[in-house]
Amino acid sequence: MSRVRFAPGWSAEPFWWEEAPRPAPPPEPAPLPARIEVLIVGAGFTGLAAALVLARAGREVLVLDAGPPGFGASSRNGGMVGHGHRVPYDDLVRRHGERVADGLIREGLNALRHTTALIERESIDCRFQRTGRFRAAWRAADFDRIAREVEHQSRRFGFEAEVVPRDRQDQEVATGRYHGGCIYHEHGGLHPGLFHDGLLARAEAAGARIVGWTTAIGIDREAEGFAVRTRRAKVRARHVIVATNGYGNEASGEAGRQVAPIPSFIIATARLGANRVRSLIPGRRMIVESRAAHCYYRPSPDGERILFGARAALHMVSPERAAKRNLGYMLSLFPDLWDVELTHSWSGWVAFTRSLLPAIGVRDGIHYAMGYNGSGVAMAPYLGHRIAHKLLDDAEGRTAFDDLPFRTWPLHGVLPFARPLAGAWHRFKDWRDGS
Repeated sequence: MSRVRFAPGWSAEPFWWEEAPRPAPPPEPAPLPARIEVLIVGAGFTGLAAALVLARAGREVLVLDAGPPGFGASSRNGGMVGHGHRVPYDDLVRRHGERVADGLIREGLNALRHTTALIERESIDCRFQRTGRFRAAWRAADFDRIAREVEHQSRRFGFEAEVVPRDRQDQEVATGRYHGGCIYHEHGGLHPGLFHDGLLARAEAAGARIVGWTTAIGIDREAEGFAVRTRRAKVRARHVIVATNGYGNEASGEAGRQVAPIPSFIIATARLGANRVRSLIPGRRMIVESRAAHCYYRPSPDGERILFGARAALHMVSPERAAKRNLGYMLSLFPDLWDVELTHSWSGWVAFTRSLLPAIGVRDGIHYAMGYNGSGVAMAPYLGHRIAHKLLDDAEGRTAFDDLPFRTWPLHGVLPFARPLAGAWHRFKDWRDGS
């Protein structure tokens, strides 16, 4: 394992907060209404997208967040915009049949196209670029599977994808560790902190109230709706949407038991210069891998650095320890970066469902959307939009995910204790497969 060289003044906060810092707590907390028509728990991409739809439909909307809005995964992720979910088509067919599988794949494409259209329609300056994404095959068997998927899905669903054999992969990434891969041309990258700030500004302009530093601790059913208990006061609401994803607590209720929070860790290099970055990632694409560690990396929006993420552990570890493991992954691909300094090492919680498909619906009268399995930049705004229309009881609220069974994690309370064992298993699998 390589020794980490931290730059002077390195930060354990997200790189994105340099340009889009989270606000400091106000001297006095914002007042809370005694009653509201719609209360949304969670002010990330999902909650803000839902608030935007509902406020523009004339509903009174209050969005609560336990910390500064966007403090969670919405401003901590890698900023990769892809087509929604990670389950291979063949697996979906085996589980659900061809008709349902087709609908689930189309939802992923809908999410990608909805979110990119949202950015353009709302003129959100979040450094979005349609760079394409290179999906790298860690093993030869992975390449064969990826090639089959691309051939079938590009023909069946009409999205732009291209198989890249091993002898051409140096046009995408300067490492010999992969066995080829594919390019998804419609995918891209953005600055998630600026995207969140843009969504928040649009929701507030539409009339939604966004209140941070107000933790919801429980939701009780009442005759005319719900009483949402917070650490400050109780707010009664006609409707409630839970949009906490991996940052839920007891207020998420039964819906929150569908997701298991798993940490992801990202490092940012010091400025390498655009030429050096381009020599490593010639197409400036987003890069993801097929191995269990699920390394993902990209140039920074200005092309001067590399941001490198991975499952350095399946339980929360220190920024220093995570940086050491992520740097090891990065140097195994790019040994010429042995002299690199790191300026940031941070983490965030990703929410996984048992099916690896998003969860959206209504449970005990409470609307929810969550469980993006590491693909939330496109899917979260899309399902926030859909859950708002579901609450409005119109046809645009319908999704192919609605008919999936409601599946909670067994022994949900002991999941935190199981994460270290699961992490060791994934590292063993990567070692066995040649990592």
